[in-house]
Amino acid sequence: MLTKKGAATKARIIAGAAQLVAVKGAAETCLDDIRAATGTSKSQLFHYFPEGKTQLLLAVAEDYSQRVLEEQRPLLDRLDSWEAWEQWQELMLRLHAPGDGYCPLTALSRQSPQTVPGVRELIADHLERWHAALTKGLTAMRTDGLLREDADVDELATAVLAAVQGGALMGQITGSTAPLRTALTVSLDHLRTWAPPAPPPSATR
Repeated sequence: MLTKKGAATKARIIAGAAQLVAVKGAAETCLDDIRAATGTSKSQLFHYFPEGKTQLLLAVAEDYSQRVLEEQRPLLDRLDSWEAWEQWQELMLRLHAPGDGYCPLTALSRQSPQTVPGVRELIADHLERWHAALTKGLTAMRTDGLLREDADVDELATAVLAAVQGGALMGQITGSTAPLRTALTVSLDHLRTWAPPAPPPSATR
């Protein structure tokens, strides 16, 4: 078990590696680059990651996938109203503000499976857990009558998640949250088309 100091050192190595991967890609990031960026010795690096680069890059992906979901909580766990979805949209825009972020998961996924074995599977699991949370919220809305009974919540959750991923990637390239805002707005507008029609107004004398 790591000491508090050891845990901090390991976290610093992972954070430094994540930044390099986001900029250079997994294939072009070497251990010497990571040691220089994090101020760690070769012995320290292999103390925490005895299997070398592959183990470290997997740790980067695991750490980031956890943070992506945790940063969305508790909203992600209660997307059961239109207000909650609107709040979640604004949260996603804040989390993807220009200059705040990079996505080592995206950078890692662009590499071949031979470069970082296990990363593709880890990313797939990450997206599945994210998708499940969105589906849970939509299912609750359907149960509560906020969505029509024939709404395919699995399909709707997939559309929202794809919009997030595409909008976030475009935002990273352009340095703007505008693509993500547009993608999320269109996605939420599409969700609303599955709301049941409003009851007719009561007849008045």
